[in-house]
Amino acid sequence: MASAPWDPRGEALNALRTIAADPQYGAAALASAQMMTNLLKDMLPDAPREANVLITAAGAGVPTALQGYLSQGMDVGTATQLAAGTLADRTALTADACSWATSSLATALLPPVAPRVASGVAPGVASGVASGPGGTSPFTGSDHPTMAPPGPVATLAAGSGRGRTAGVSLLAAALAVAGALATVLACAFSIVHFYNSDGTYASSASLFSLSSRGAAWNWIGLVVAAVLSVVAAVLLVASRTAWVRTGAAGVVGAFGIAVFFIFAAYQFTLGPVSDGSGPAGAEKLGAFGGLLLLVAGVLGFVGAARGDRAAGAGGAAGASGAAFGP
Repeated sequence: MASAPWDPRGEALNALRTIAADPQYGAAALASAQMMTNLLKDMLPDAPREANVLITAAGAGVPTALQGYLSQGMDVGTATQLAAGTLADRTALTADACSWATSSLATALLPPVAPRVASGVAPGVASGVASGPGGTSPFTGSDHPTMAPPGPVATLAAGSGRGRTAGVSLLAAALAVAGALATVLACAFSIVHFYNSDGTYASSASLFSLSSRGAAWNWIGLVVAAVLSVVAAVLLVASRTAWVRTGAAGVVGAFGIAVFFIFAAYQFTLGPVSDGSGPAGAEKLGAFGGLLLLVAGVLGFVGAARGDRAAGAGGAAGASGAAFGP
């Protein structure tokens, strides 16, 4: 039974070209298994087979070997065949997979070719790369179709995965800020009503106003929790370190649980009416703020977990590359 063709829509080749052309990454990223894991996870969400083979090739040092061969003046076809043979010897990949991976990486490392041919004349072959109407076609041994250089559509598609991950973190940060604001407002709004002995309304008090009666501890902890939750929300968006984002999510979630139970306790201990006092409504707002913080913490964990998985896969691929590398 014939194996499925490699990269039938050319997504992997476009992704490699996009990485190599990006000033932030360049050819160095193609030779890093961890960088390739992090980037291809977002750029090739629907092509895990191709992504895994390219990550393995990066970890085995194929891009570095190709650059070394080409810098010595070796033609592209020979360099690709040598690198594919070395990759097959060092990994469990099939010869077909090795040929496709090395030819795709070599194509990405070479400058783009824009041939101009006269009508009726077949495209020529230069440096072992056959040029086609859309750009450069695959090396011998590769079965992916001719692809044009990546354009704005390819760049947008490559960034869509990162956008989804960033969107989760932004939503978590927004909910954390909203929860913190609700917590502070709950401390400022009336939380208890006082009644006269005949049952008529007398006055109201907030947690802030209760501080004049020696109960400042009722709101200090809540305000500190709100402030720290805002700081953690900033880290959820600004930090690129997985463990920092995980810790920030844990802080927000823990504060959410604490705030919820504190205001729930006020709700149930104040009444409906007991000892001439009863709940005034701020405890409901505070409990809602605690729920917002808890949801923000859960979403923060989701965003951080995606980063943790990518880093873990990158580390595993890097270790594999180190074992197979020269």
